Amino acid sequence: MKPFKSSLLSSAVIPAALLAAGVLSAPVAATPGATPSVQVAANPCAAKNPCNPCAAKNPCNPCGASNPCGPCGAAAAPVELTTAEAVAVYNCLKGEMKSAYAKSGNKYASVFLNWKNYAKQPYVSGTHGERYVLNYANEKAANYGKYENAGKMAPGAVTAKNSFTVNGKGQVSVGPLFLMEKHNAGFNGNSHDWQYTLIMPNGQTVGTTNGKGKSSVKFCYECHNAVAEDQDAMMFLPEELRVN
Repeated sequence: MKPFKSSLLSSAVIPAALLAAGVLSAPVAATPGATPSVQVAANPCAAKNPCNPCAAKNPCNPCGASNPCGPCGAAAAPVELTTAEAVAVYNCLKGEMKSAYAKSGNKYASVFLNWKNYAKQPYVSGTHGERYVLNYANEKAANYGKYENAGKMAPGAVTAKNSFTVNGKGQVSVGPLFLMEKHNAGFNGNSHDWQYTLIMPNGQTVGTTNGKGKSSVKFCYECHNAVAEDQDAMMFLPEELRVN
């Protein structure tokens, strides 16, 4: 399987701070006929893997800047995983993701894993730090499953994109959580009334629209606004990975 990358208009401006932190990545134009340079990872859930997040004595500081498992540092170069490998990694990490994001106190961060997942498997998102991601949506966002025909979401609709990284040594780590919540008209005209929230695995909320750190997530709606008129600012995953 080849990593699938989210598209981004070349005119979008990405904040240097988020790029430097590895939270977001500038889009890279594909070279026709080029073969991605990737390395198949060792089993990231192996009992003897020192970075196995499911191990009882995991020595990895989840937010150590110099730690190869540190999701707060730059994301590792994406590693091509088979479907089975990607699913195995995700299943291994789900428990850690739940407790990690819940530290933020955000009400959606602790429950989104109970929502419907619209991705058949984790896939690489080029605009989310080259991390593997999945797409969840709550009941009020049920129309998300209609994708380009979803229309405008009702207030209370929330989508969540959780993430993880895997490097060539089979080391895995939880990545940031990206949330979008639709509000009533007038909440924020610039974001088309969507509230964007970025949460790190240590529970830190980097920013939220109309709230603390709002400038740090301004890029989110500037990017999503490219499809605001036709898709209510929602960018959808590749067709071959969609759950109907």
